[in-house]
Amino acid sequence: MKKIFAVLIILFLFFSVSAAPVYSAEKNEKSEITSAKELYRDLKKNFSKDRAYYKNLSDEGFANFREVSTTGIGRGILYRSSSPINDWGNRNITADNLSRRAKIKTFVNLVDDYKKMTGYKNFSRTYYSTQKAIALNFDLKFMSKDFQNKLARAVKFIADSEPPFLIHCNLGKDRTGLVCAVIEAVTGASSEEIAEDFMKSFYNYFSVMPGSKEYEFIVSHEIRSFLASMLGVKNIDDVNLYAAAEKYLLKIGVASEDIEKVRKKLGGK
Repeated sequence: MKKIFAVLIILFLFFSVSAAPVYSAEKNEKSEITSAKELYRDLKKNFSKDRAYYKNLSDEGFANFREVSTTGIGRGILYRSSSPINDWGNRNITADNLSRRAKIKTFVNLVDDYKKMTGYKNFSRTYYSTQKAIALNFDLKFMSKDFQNKLARAVKFIADSEPPFLIHCNLGKDRTGLVCAVIEAVTGASSEEIAEDFMKSFYNYFSVMPGSKEYEFIVSHEIRSFLASMLGVKNIDDVNLYAAAEKYLLKIGVASEDIEKVRKKLGGK
């Protein structure tokens, strides 16, 4: 009797586990994405600090270093990347070398304070250390007053500085993605352009391909949702993003003349 009971328990556990839904970041037609937390947990399995792991990417792709070239932004003026100074992701030297090649004059550091920025190992030997930089130490609570104040400072800093500019955090993905999205919007980019630029980071780090369910989930639940919340609109496709972004920046304390200076500088005028 005990043996029969034990067998029944084993069978029950087997079928319970087999029937449980399983999510994988790899293609699995039966899986469903139920939350961003779940998605990112699985995507992290595709992340590495090892350059050899990304043999199909260029140095620019590995460092998540790229020119922002959405509508309203001229060529060779605005760039974004992973950190050129923090060695956590093993991309700093590559990003710093690419910054030198692009002749970056102004760095907008969204993740460090000044003490941390200048305290990284070998900071004084970097190209970064020879150029103008601001350290803003953003968090990701993008609806907070602290975030808004620091975003206003970033825009003012760009208005008063010289291009080419580079905006970065640690990976150049989340903080950088949101700040770039607002700047792209206020200079004339469409929602499609903003989403495409945002998603390049997810391809570089996690091999998320356009058209995949992971790609569509992140576009819908992350950048489109976050940008709509920041700008105070229901759907970013139903508004004039250029005007909505300007209204938002004015609300958080950016002067209208600084918005115009940013537009002219980023537009190459």
